[in-house]
Amino acid sequence: MKRFGIIASICLMLFGFVGKAQAQRLPEIPDMKGRVIYGGNLGGGMYGNYLSLSIAPQIGYRIFNPWEVGVRGIYDLTCDFNRTYGNTYSHYFGIAPYTNFQIYRGLFLHAEDEVMYGITRWNHATAGSRWFNSVFVGGGYRQYTYSGSFVYFMVLYNLSWGGLPNGGLETPYASPFSIRVGYCF
Repeated sequence: MKRFGIIASICLMLFGFVGKAQAQRLPEIPDMKGRVIYGGNLGGGMYGNYLSLSIAPQIGYRIFNPWEVGVRGIYDLTCDFNRTYGNTYSHYFGIAPYTNFQIYRGLFLHAEDEVMYGITRWNHATAGSRWFNSVFVGGGYRQYTYSGSFVYFMVLYNLSWGGLPNGGLETPYASPFSIRVGYCF
């Protein structure tokens, strides 16, 4: 009888967690205002002589409850502070139309086509500029907060990455993988 009580209380706790997990579903959105999504991500880091900053605001629209389309604006800055050879600054400006589809309680698939223009300056003189195109695919997880806002975590793979040490000719990234964390409301 004691074993039955322990099993019953474990089952009740599990069903309680399942009931909490139901809150991860998006509610039906009746009006136009609730279908528009604003947000984005900020990033940055410094390692030795290298500095990296990123600003990426986004605006999206939910066509259906699980399907969203939108566009991200992008500004990336990378700096190499080198006393021997001089400082190098790279500025990247771009836009990325995207789509994502929620598949199950916060889990979603994501795809985007990023177009950026890059300008590199070395010792305050323009060293070069060019256009880059990167196609990202991957997925992520959304943790919903109050009134439809959410924090997201994504892992994306760059299909345009060439595998060369400098990231390839078609993309400014040094790795084919991109990890993003952001907030939308």
